[in-house]
Amino acid sequence: MSDDVPRPWTQVAVRSQRDYRIFRTRTLDVLDPRSGTAYVRTVIDAPDWVNVIPVTEQGEVVLVRQFRLGTWDNTLEIPGGMIDPGEDPLTAVTRELEEETGFKPARVTALGRSHPNPAILVNQLHSFLAEGCVKVHAGKQDGSEDIQVVLVPRSELPRLVREGAITHSLVLAALLYDAWRA
Repeated sequence: MSDDVPRPWTQVAVRSQRDYRIFRTRTLDVLDPRSGTAYVRTVIDAPDWVNVIPVTEQGEVVLVRQFRLGTWDNTLEIPGGMIDPGEDPLTAVTRELEEETGFKPARVTALGRSHPNPAILVNQLHSFLAEGCVKVHAGKQDGSEDIQVVLVPRSELPRLVREGAITHSLVLAALLYDAWRA
C-alpha cells in the first residue's frame, strides 16, 4: 500500500450548470492528476441537511413514514430536511422536527457531521439527538409532504435496522453516531 496521498484533480472548465430549486448540478471538465487524462464529471450542489433522533419523555423514538420517489416506496425514517439559507443546523433541526411531527424537544445534542456521498455531493449532513420530546401540535408539513408519524420504543431501533424496516443511509448514519456515543 502506498503512503502517497491522492492528489486533487484539476478543474479545466464548467460545461453546464442547472438549477433544480432544491439543488444545482455542475458538469465539469477535469484532469486526472496521475495521467492528465480528461474526464467529464457532474457534481451536485445541495444545501446542508439535518436529521434528528427524537426521543419522547416515555423513551419512544418519533419516526416518520413517507413515500420516496427515488425508491418508489414508503420509507421509515427519522425527521430531517434541508437547512434554509442563513439558518444554523440546530435551528433547522428543531424546525424540521416540529414541522414534520409536531414534537418539540427539551434538549438537543449534536451527534456528528457526515458527507452523504462525497463522490457527487458537496454538502454535509448534521445529525442530532433530541430528548424529552413532547407533542405540541399535529405538525405543519410542507405542501409536498405526506408524513405518518410512528412512535416506537427506542430499544426496537436495532431490530428495525436488522430486519430492513429502516434502510435510509442518512438515518443509519445518525443511528450509528448515537450508538457510538455511549
